[in-house]
Amino acid sequence: MLASSFLSALALAGSGGLGGADTYPVEQLTAPAPLTHLGIRRARTTSGPFAVPAMVVNDTSDDNGMGSFQALAALPCRDCYITGFSFGVRYVAANGSVAADEANINTGMYLHHALLVNMNRTDTTCPPPLGVFQRMFGAGNERTYVDVSNNGTRRAGYYIGKEDVIALVAEIMNMQMGGGARNVVVTATWDYVAASSNKTAAPSAFASAIPVWLDIDGNCGSFTNGSEVAVPPSTSVFSYTMPVPWSPGAAAGATLDGNKTAAAPKKYEVLVAASHLHDGALQLDISKNGTLVCAGVASYGQTAAYISKVPGLGMPGMPGMSTGPTELTHISSIHVCSDAGTTSSNDHWSVTAHYNLKEHPGLETVNGQAKPIMGIGLLFLVEA
Repeated sequence: MLASSFLSALALAGSGGLGGADTYPVEQLTAPAPLTHLGIRRARTTSGPFAVPAMVVNDTSDDNGMGSFQALAALPCRDCYITGFSFGVRYVAANGSVAADEANINTGMYLHHALLVNMNRTDTTCPPPLGVFQRMFGAGNERTYVDVSNNGTRRAGYYIGKEDVIALVAEIMNMQMGGGARNVVVTATWDYVAASSNKTAAPSAFASAIPVWLDIDGNCGSFTNGSEVAVPPSTSVFSYTMPVPWSPGAAAGATLDGNKTAAAPKKYEVLVAASHLHDGALQLDISKNGTLVCAGVASYGQTAAYISKVPGLGMPGMPGMSTGPTELTHISSIHVCSDAGTTSSNDHWSVTAHYNLKEHPGLETVNGQAKPIMGIGLLFLVEA
C-alpha cells in the first residue's frame, strides 16, 4: 500500500467520506452442493468504477501507475454470516458495461491489494486508537478464495449486522505506460447464509468467526505504514518476521457476534489460515509458539492471466534489435490451510515471509529499484 496509510485516511474520512455502493446490481450465482446443504448461497457484488492512472515514463516512485480507492462495499446481505470471500477486477467499457472476463496482469492490470473493513468494530490485533475499525478480509493479485465453512463442513462465518458499515479499500496498479487511465471495477464473490434462519440450538446454529490479521509490518502495520516493508539493500534472498507475536489473550473485547462485546474465550478453533505475499515470495510461515502451523506456499504463472511479457535484452552489436519479449510469471495462488488446529489465550502467533528475488523477480520501479513487499496472514477463529 501507499506509504501514507490508506487505512488512516479512511479513518479520518469516516463513513460519510465514502462513495455509494449501489451502482451495480447484486448477481446471484450458483453455490456448490457442499455449501448449499448448509443453506449457503453465493453472490457477486461490483464496486466502482475506478479510474486507474497509467504509468509515467519519468516517474520513479513506488506509486507510479497506482490508484487508491475507497467506497462503501456493496453487500449481498445483512444480518447474515459470510462464509466465503474472494476479490476480482474487471474492465469497464466506455458505455459503462462491465467485461465478462477478469482484468489481470497479462493485460496490464494488477490488484495490489483489496481490503474489507467493518467500521462498526475495533480491530482484533491492533487496538485503538489505531485499530478503530476491524480488518475483516483482504487479498492481493493472487485473488485468494477464503472459505470459512471449509467446503460446507463447518457452520461458521463472519457476521454482518443490520447496521454495520463495511468499507472497501483498494489499490490497483495500471502497468501500461501512457495512454491515460483505464476504468475498472472491483468484484467480490461472497458465500453467505441468513442469520435469521440459523438462530437455533447447536449444532445447527452458525458460529461467529473472528478475523485475525498477522503482519510482518507489525500488528498495526496497515494502519501506519500500509503494511509495506522495504527490500533489504544489496540482497535478493531474505526473510522478514513479525516484530512482536500476537496472543489470543489480547483479543479480549473483540466483538464476537456483532451485537455484544465479550471477553476472549480460553480456547479457539482456527478454521482457516490464508496468506498474502508479493511477487518474489516463496512462502509465508504462519506459526504458533514457534512451530509452523501453515505454510502459505506461493505458486506462479498457473494460468495465462498471470504471465506478462517484458522486452528482451538487446542483441550485442545490433543497436535497436532485441531478443524479443520474454515471459515473466507472477503469483497466481497461495496455499490456504483449513482446520488449522486450536489455540488458547496463552499462545503466541507470528508470521515470517520468505523472498527470493533471484528465483522470482519482484515488482520494480521504472528505474529498476525494488518496490516494498508484504507478508500478511489472515486467520479466522471461533470459540471452541
